[in-house]
Amino acid sequence: MYTKQPSWITQLAHWRVALMVLVMALAVLISYQLGSAKALVIIDFYDVLGEASTLILAVLGLLLMVSTRPQGRVTDHFYSGGLILVFSLSLDLLDEFVHYPDDLRLVSWLESLPQPLGLMLIAIGALEWRKEHLLVTRQLATREKVLREHQWLDPLTTLYTARYFHYLLQREISHAAESAQPLCIAHVNLICFSRFNQSYGSHAGDKLLHHVSELISLLLRPSDCVCREHSDRFLILLPNTDYAHARQLLAGLPNAITSELNTPAYLGCQVTLHEVKEHSAEQALNALTEAAAHTSADVQRGITRAARARA
Repeated sequence: MYTKQPSWITQLAHWRVALMVLVMALAVLISYQLGSAKALVIIDFYDVLGEASTLILAVLGLLLMVSTRPQGRVTDHFYSGGLILVFSLSLDLLDEFVHYPDDLRLVSWLESLPQPLGLMLIAIGALEWRKEHLLVTRQLATREKVLREHQWLDPLTTLYTARYFHYLLQREISHAAESAQPLCIAHVNLICFSRFNQSYGSHAGDKLLHHVSELISLLLRPSDCVCREHSDRFLILLPNTDYAHARQLLAGLPNAITSELNTPAYLGCQVTLHEVKEHSAEQALNALTEAAAHTSADVQRGITRAARARA
């Protein structure tokens, strides 16, 4: 998933781009196999200019989508519909250069019939995009909670910082005391992240942290909040949640990060939970830090034992 030196050349060297070129080549092959080239004197170059412009815009749209959008259903729908349109538009443009027999209707059908299907797939993609946008908006609202102080935002992940988490935790402790509701906080640490940075470079490391922050946010409930503590560590606030429920909610987080983001085998995720019984945010965070240190020591001993067993 990650490369040491990503570039636009690497992004465009993609199977989707290759398939688009193959589809356009297929249109050329079909046209010249079924018809014959027209003489230059009968070619209407005004029609050529208009149809070529439409095709170029469709191709540029597909290239932009492939190089910027992540994989998923929205991208698949947009790409499939766009690919069908590129095929039809290519045949439509080639029709200006190739003459077909009068009794041949196949090319005419291939020019017109696939276009409604392509537009329908793009429309489905637009609906899925709207759902995706609403979900992301909800997650942004979850992150923002009450404050909108941009100086408290982490510029890399767009999560709030540990300073904001401290404020929010103190507020939730007060609410929990008044309502007698449980409150949990969690610490998420990426194991061997420094090794990942050394292997793939800081650009890939920043990209990974951004993806991890997005994934954690998507897995949380609207009432929860995730903040970035520093470097490869995150803090999660789980209001009205006891320890057992919080453990159930975050049980799949380590596997989701390593599998969904296709990270190297050595990169792991350590999640430490703490049910808040303290009366101040500082005391609760100190308790969470101590629990995370004990968990980290246990994980390190497990790694050492596994290494010795392999030896």
